[in-house]
Amino acid sequence: MIWTLRRKLAISHVVPILLLMPLLSLYLLYSLEDFYTQNLVNQLVNQAQLLRNEIQHNPSLVSNQASAQAFAGTLAPLTDARVLFLSPDATVWASTREEDASRIGSQYQPPAVTQALIGGLVKGVGPGFTTDVAYAVLPLRQGGKVTGALRLSYEMDDVRAQFDQLRELIIAGVVLTVVLALGLSWGLSMTIARPLRELTASVRGIAGGDYHTRVAIHGRDEVGELGDSFNRMAARLDQAEQARERQLAAIAHELARPLTGMRAGLDTLQEGQVTDPGMLETLLGGVGDELDRLERLVGTLQGLHKRALRPLQLNRTEISLEQVIRACVGNFNSSADRLGIHLNSQVPPELRVRADEDRVIQVLTNLLDNAFKFTPRGGNVTVQAGADGNSVWVRVMDTGVGIAEEELPNIFQQFYRGADSRPPETRGMGLGLAISREIIAAHRGRIWVESELGKGSCFTFTLPKG
Repeated sequence: MIWTLRRKLAISHVVPILLLMPLLSLYLLYSLEDFYTQNLVNQLVNQAQLLRNEIQHNPSLVSNQASAQAFAGTLAPLTDARVLFLSPDATVWASTREEDASRIGSQYQPPAVTQALIGGLVKGVGPGFTTDVAYAVLPLRQGGKVTGALRLSYEMDDVRAQFDQLRELIIAGVVLTVVLALGLSWGLSMTIARPLRELTASVRGIAGGDYHTRVAIHGRDEVGELGDSFNRMAARLDQAEQARERQLAAIAHELARPLTGMRAGLDTLQEGQVTDPGMLETLLGGVGDELDRLERLVGTLQGLHKRALRPLQLNRTEISLEQVIRACVGNFNSSADRLGIHLNSQVPPELRVRADEDRVIQVLTNLLDNAFKFTPRGGNVTVQAGADGNSVWVRVMDTGVGIAEEELPNIFQQFYRGADSRPPETRGMGLGLAISREIIAAHRGRIWVESELGKGSCFTFTLPKG
């Protein structure tokens, strides 16, 4: 037998009922039967005391057998109990039951009668003439002397028959309760087991590579929350898989570009048709440039791999931010002249900060490279810096094409290459800004962008002074 969750839940509901209901029902039943029997005995005692009072006011009912029998005849329609009049020697003088006619004049000496004839009240449940009875036996007195006994009894067969019917009803109720509990627990367990089966199937789908699978949410209970959490996890896995595919496509594209250029140059050289030394130098220089580009790409990827294995390490020293910015701007002067872009910087002197100089240069280089990439000929690229309280800020502004508003939340994500509408040569691998954000965050600073299509962009980052 497979102990599924549904079976376990069903059994957990039914077993307590199976164990407790019969025990509780039997306990209540026997308690009720005992209470009813005791109440019946007490009623017989009360009736016997009333009859004794009546008999003691009429002594002839004891001394004359005919009077006693006549009195018993008047009592017969008034009570369901069997009433016996007994003489002092335990002889039956009269009875309210016609079937006792054969017992008139014979002795009846059970222990209860014997005890009553010596002056005591006796009550309880015990054997009667033909079956068990509830009884009460009282002595009759005249002038302080016991002159006989009065015995009232009620056969227990009717009482027990009624309790047997009640017992059958209780057993039927227990069975019905168990059936209903089993059905209810089975239904409730299905409401839990069904979404869990769906969740299991979805997990298997995820394990098989289907990241689009989702589970239906049937409620807002714990199982529903589990399904909702699974859907969020699946959505993130789907996004991660899409990002991985974009990363692979970007890496393949960026690696293919320098390889294509090198292949074209090598093919030309292998054909042996280049005899001009200037052309040969140009081709070899182009191949060298593409190799340099390829080495930078591989170095960037290796850097990403190392940072995935351990956190970014900083070598902080006190640096002159003015010198760092002017050095970076100087490296782009030749590119600015070649592209026809006006490059200038506005940095106050003696602006110092405690930071990793190489990492700050890397951030500035990435921002300037992006600014030149998206600024057309005749445009402006400006670097500004300043201090604000306990931090310094640096801005790289351009008058380029700008960034669409819907792209701004994704601009610092790793491997985000921009909208598909951008020219392929400007999209890159989507690593520069992601790396820049990581470097600034490691310095406990911030980096953000403000941009508008057609008007340019402004990248700003801050660094704490200490």
